[in-house]
Amino acid sequence: MSNQIKNMGQEINALNPLVSDPKRCNAPAVPDLLKPNCKNFGQSQSVDTSELNPIVSRSDYIRFVLDRKGILHSNSKISLKMKLEGTTHKAFLPFPTGIKSVIKKCVLRAGTTILDSTEDYNVLASYDNLMVSNDTARRKERIKSGMVSAYKSVRVPRMTNAGVADGVEEQSEMSLDVGKDFLLSFTAGTGTSTRADDKCPVTVHANQNLQDGSEFLIDLSDLFPSLRFSQLALFMIEQPVIIELFLETKNTARLCVPKGGTVPTFAVDPDSPKLIADYIYYSIETMNQFQEQNTMMTLPFFENQLIKTNINYNTNPNYTRNLGGAGKAVNNIKICHTDLDTDLSESLVNRFQSDIQETTGGDRVSYNVKVNDRFLYPVKVSNPSEQYVNTVATEGMPLNITGRDYVKNLGVDYTDRELIELHSQDAELEGKKRWMSIFNIGGERINNRGVELHIDVTSGTDKKLNQLVWLQMSKTLVLKDGRFSEIYN
Repeated sequence: MSNQIKNMGQEINALNPLVSDPKRCNAPAVPDLLKPNCKNFGQSQSVDTSELNPIVSRSDYIRFVLDRKGILHSNSKISLKMKLEGTTHKAFLPFPTGIKSVIKKCVLRAGTTILDSTEDYNVLASYDNLMVSNDTARRKERIKSGMVSAYKSVRVPRMTNAGVADGVEEQSEMSLDVGKDFLLSFTAGTGTSTRADDKCPVTVHANQNLQDGSEFLIDLSDLFPSLRFSQLALFMIEQPVIIELFLETKNTARLCVPKGGTVPTFAVDPDSPKLIADYIYYSIETMNQFQEQNTMMTLPFFENQLIKTNINYNTNPNYTRNLGGAGKAVNNIKICHTDLDTDLSESLVNRFQSDIQETTGGDRVSYNVKVNDRFLYPVKVSNPSEQYVNTVATEGMPLNITGRDYVKNLGVDYTDRELIELHSQDAELEGKKRWMSIFNIGGERINNRGVELHIDVTSGTDKKLNQLVWLQMSKTLVLKDGRFSEIYN
C-alpha cells in the first residue's frame, strides 16, 4: 500500500507542470513530445504566443476556438477581469478560489468529443488549491489569480478590551497572509486604539479589491487537469478544438464583501476575456515525422463526474448513496459538504468550503465505500487524522492546510485579534477545509452495481447541506486520422 501511494505520487509530480524537476517524465502512455516540461525529448523548440479573443462572450458563457498549429502548451492562460458597477461598495474574490469562483463549468472538446470537463468547477477548485504550496500561494497566486491561502505568523499589541495598549506584544498567532500588515492608530497621548477594542484590522491588497479592476489569470492545466499529463498536438487535429466556460451569474455566489458590507453588482468585463495561447514548435522534419509515426495515438485523460444532492443529516444520520460509475475505471472520489442555497457573500470564503462539523467542533463523521461488492476499509473511517491521510494518499502530495482548517478543535488556533476586512479568522475559517478524498486502491473497473458511499454524521446541530461528490474516471482518447474519439477504461 505504501509503495503504491509513493509511486502514484511520483507519477503525479513528474507530470505536473508546477513541478520544477523536468527529468521525471515517467508516463509511458504519453509520447515525450507531448509531455509538459519534459526534457527527455532532446530537440530544441520554439514558442509562438497568440492572444485569442473569444468567439462568444456573454455574461454567462465564453467560448474560445484554438488555432490549428503547433502543440498547445498546458500552461497557456485565460485572462479575466471583473467590472464593478459603482465605486461605493467594496468586494473581493473568495480566498479559496480567487477568480476561479466565476467559472461554474468548463469544457474542453474537439468537435463534439469532450476531452475534459468539470461541473461545479469553482467548488472543486477550492479543493485543488489545497495542493498549492505556501510559498507559491504567497508570492504568485495572490497576484495571479486572487487566491489567498498562504499562512503567516502574526504578533499584535497587547491591549485591553477598551483598546488600551501596555507596550507589550502578544504571543505569535496564526493568520492568513493577504500581503499586508494590520493598520492600527492610537489616540495621541493616551496609548488607546481609536477602535476602542483589542482588534487589529487589515484589508486585502489593492489588486484583490475588485474596485481596482485588476486582471487575473487561470492556467489551462488548472481548468483541465488532463493537460498536466499530456499537451494537445493541435497541428494533428482536424476537428476544431474548443474551450467553453459557463459562468456563475449570481453575485452573491462568486464574491465576498467586508463584514457588514453590501453586495455590489459586477460582471465579467466583456472586453477582458483573452486566451493567451503558447504554441510549441519543433523542426518541420521532426513534427512531420511524429505525425507520420502516430496516425493513431492513444492518450490518457480524466473526467470528473459530479453527483450532487441535498441531505439532512439530522433526520438521516446514516446515509447510503449510489454514486454510479458502473462499467468505468474510477480512480478516486472527492466528497464536499457545503451550502449552495444560502447567501454566504459576507465572509472570506463564500460557499467554497467543505464544512460538516457543528460550531463547537464536535466530530462524529465516518465513511466507507463499497466497490465491486466489497468495502475498501474493514471498518468505517472515523478518525479525522486518518481521513486527512486518506486525502493526502489520494493526491500523492501534502495539503497546504492546518489542523484547524480540517477540524475545528485540532491544532493551532487562528488569531481572533487580526481581522481581515473586519471578519474574524477564528470564527470564519476553522473547519472549512474538511474535504474527504478516497483512492480506489484496487483500481478495478466498477461492476454494474456502481460505487456505494456509506457516510454517518451522528452529532451536530445544523446538518442540512449540499453534498457534492466527484468521481474521477479514466478514459482513453484515440486520435486517428486527425479526429478524436473517447473510450472509457
